[in-house]
Amino acid sequence: MNLESLALFSQVIGAIAVFASLVFVGMQIRQQADATRAQTEQAIATNWMALAQVIGASAEAFTAGLLSKSPTFADLSDADRMRFLTALFALFKHYENMFLQFKKGRISESDWQPWSNHLEMYFHQPGVQSWWLLRKATFSPEFRAFLDTTVAPKELSPAALHNAAAG
Repeated sequence: MNLESLALFSQVIGAIAVFASLVFVGMQIRQQADATRAQTEQAIATNWMALAQVIGASAEAFTAGLLSKSPTFADLSDADRMRFLTALFALFKHYENMFLQFKKGRISESDWQPWSNHLEMYFHQPGVQSWWLLRKATFSPEFRAFLDTTVAPKELSPAALHNAAAG
């Protein structure tokens, strides 16, 4: 084997080594992305369970707030108004986080769509619409634009509202 053949052989070996290392790095990146998605999904589930407890603990105030047609929630007691507004802010911050994670590709379309439907059921309630006019500036512009372009579901029966509040 002459020097030229040896140089060519070493270049081929080097190219194979570079290719193998790129495949390895690609596999690591994919595994890391999968791990990030799994962590995101777990955080969403954990946060939802905590929110469900908060909403469940003040279900009557939350339901009354959702149905309130008073822009200042004057039809709720001071304590119920505070429970409703606090739970609603936490709920919509949860939805905002999910929306932003979806936009970053950390939540799949098939996982986001049911949550989006759930969000829209709440968003189009009279009390939430009143609250949104007062509080929307506390959310990201992208999330505000998303919500402001949603269309109210055709029917929000008392049973659908109860099921939405139950989770």
